[in-house]
Amino acid sequence: MRCVQDLNDDSRFIEFYNLVFMQYNKNDDGSLEPLKQKNIDTGMGLERMARILQNVPNNYETDLIFPIMEKAASMALVSYGKADDAMRTNLKVIGDHMRAVVYLISDGVIPSNIGRGYVVRRLIRRVVRTGRLIGMRGDGHENSEGAFLPSLAETVISLSSEIDPDVESRRKSILGELLREELRFVQTLGRGEKLLDELLDEALGSAGGDKPCLSGKDVFLLYDTYGFPIEITAEIASERDVTIDMKGFDIEMENQRKQSQAAHNVIKLSVGNETEIVKSIPDTEFLGYESLFATAVVKALLINGNPVENVSEGTDVEILLDRTPFYAESGGQVGDNGFLYVYGEEGGKQNAVIQIKDVQKSLGNIFVHKGTIKQGSVEVGKKIDAAVDGKLRQGAKAHHTATHLLQSALKSVIGSETSQAGSLVAFDRLRFDFSFHRPLTEKELLEIESLVNQWISDATHLETNVMALQDAKNAGATAMFGEKYGEQVRVVEVPGVSMELCGGTHVSNTAEIRGFKIISEQGIASGVRRIEAVAGDAFVEYVCSRDNYMRHLCSSLKVKAEDVNSRVETILEELRTARNEASSLHSKIAVLKAASLASKAVLVEPHNVRILVENMGDVDADALKSAAEHLVGTLQDPAAVILGSSPGDGKVSLVAAFSPGVVKLGVQAGKFVGGIAKLCGGGGGGKPNFAQAGGRKPENLPDALEKARAEIVAVVSSKAS
Repeated sequence: MRCVQDLNDDSRFIEFYNLVFMQYNKNDDGSLEPLKQKNIDTGMGLERMARILQNVPNNYETDLIFPIMEKAASMALVSYGKADDAMRTNLKVIGDHMRAVVYLISDGVIPSNIGRGYVVRRLIRRVVRTGRLIGMRGDGHENSEGAFLPSLAETVISLSSEIDPDVESRRKSILGELLREELRFVQTLGRGEKLLDELLDEALGSAGGDKPCLSGKDVFLLYDTYGFPIEITAEIASERDVTIDMKGFDIEMENQRKQSQAAHNVIKLSVGNETEIVKSIPDTEFLGYESLFATAVVKALLINGNPVENVSEGTDVEILLDRTPFYAESGGQVGDNGFLYVYGEEGGKQNAVIQIKDVQKSLGNIFVHKGTIKQGSVEVGKKIDAAVDGKLRQGAKAHHTATHLLQSALKSVIGSETSQAGSLVAFDRLRFDFSFHRPLTEKELLEIESLVNQWISDATHLETNVMALQDAKNAGATAMFGEKYGEQVRVVEVPGVSMELCGGTHVSNTAEIRGFKIISEQGIASGVRRIEAVAGDAFVEYVCSRDNYMRHLCSSLKVKAEDVNSRVETILEELRTARNEASSLHSKIAVLKAASLASKAVLVEPHNVRILVENMGDVDADALKSAAEHLVGTLQDPAAVILGSSPGDGKVSLVAAFSPGVVKLGVQAGKFVGGIAKLCGGGGGGKPNFAQAGGRKPENLPDALEKARAEIVAVVSSKAS
């Protein structure tokens, strides 16, 4: 237990077990509120117990971590026993972090720039930098350019095989993810470290008598462009006694979030007293699993988040009901659409019609129906009839069940280690994000589609059960990593195919999905792919529209559908040939035109350099290049040729060709033409003897060529003198 004596003498006392007596909840104002359920939290650290039983000086030197540190030391060609304190600290960082990232990746947490994925990436990058700092290079198998993380991970996996066999079974994906992440980081590490050194030098030089500080904007640049986790930047800065502006970094980060993340999953009511709203309105009873229609009572009306007693025609309103058949957006599925109807007393004349455009959850499990009063008026306490748009709901059901089938198909085709990273279930499509390190092949996509459509055609009845969370996990139900679940969960099962914890709406039989088609597959972040697909009515509409496009294409090409590919390939080949012939003709014409310009070359003494600067009209870039090469070869060395043209569409092309004699004078074509191109709103460069550039301001070309003529004459004259 926790000792009550003074523990400052840590050579005599080690805390290995403690008890925490939980009695109060501390409120925001600092006051203490007694807990309804008081309890005792007990904790005994595994590493601390191992340290005592194995009689080692610290947790890191137990058999849980020390073999990883030994492996790192051998790869760095050092001995842990003979290492100084700084080296030992670095080896401890590597050992601790490597064990963490291997288990995290094994559990499906893939490196990324957000959430838990960022934690993994941050740990990995700290290991990479620390390893390189102590001299670790290569993969430990005589490949000096290889990554060292996989070799360290092999040691972690071997230590884990008896206590967690899943780690061993996921060896391939763990090693592959670490290899890709390390090589990706190393590509930017050198440039980032160089920039950081420059920024630190600047901070130290401009500090004066103040404490040197790295600006938040610079820290964010390192994070956003070079992939430097804030902790690594702070660590390197601290080594040089420089602080970092965390407040400024947070501002830059928040600005980026505002620009890139407009969507939200849960709304929050902006009312004067949320506590009173919660007390007066119970959780909404959801009836939508069984019915699309229900009678309910209006419990509250809100306009712009403020409670009101009644709302009239034409007003946007948020309506809280005691019960509803409308599904509120959650679990990736969008909220239902439909109508609310208000009738007079005892079923009399219809008094109001409210169109519901969205439903969200707020303040726990209160459903917020967002809509517009289309007719009449509504007031708090009125009874209403709620009707969900059945066609749209069916679309959501088909896409949600198809999403479950898609996840099972992905695991079957590309491996069980892949995991869901997000989803959207809409009325007209589905979007599924998943962890994977490469694009899927055409063959894999076809196989996934085929599997899903086979399961649809099997016409399997879905089974839905509510059970204890642990029972669901024991049964093999898939849970979304990081998602919070209550003690009782809803399990949706397609027998023999899929079993997931899910609160969404689903078809009763897979045959209702009708068909499934993948529209696109793409990468959206490091290690995260996205599939978009259609099912149900949207699938039929998609197939019909594509068939319509194909019929028009067949009519235009005058071929059968099965011959379209070969016909298109033939047309493309004919087009490539025609373009090559046209390009060749343009080049020949440009050369002939250039030949007539050779006589315009001026001679600049004392080295008799022939200089030709001309506007070639609308000649394209390739033809301009051919003309310049011809002219510099035709004119006697030393010669300098500078040509420009405006090939159309607001474009400018520039070429500079210098003979060996001009280059020997110290004049370089690449540097020269780049400066001239700036006048035309562009840039470019190349080799000392030949360079090309472009621009977007053809109206400035005459002035640019005049400047080029003046500068080349001046430069050659000064070099000659």
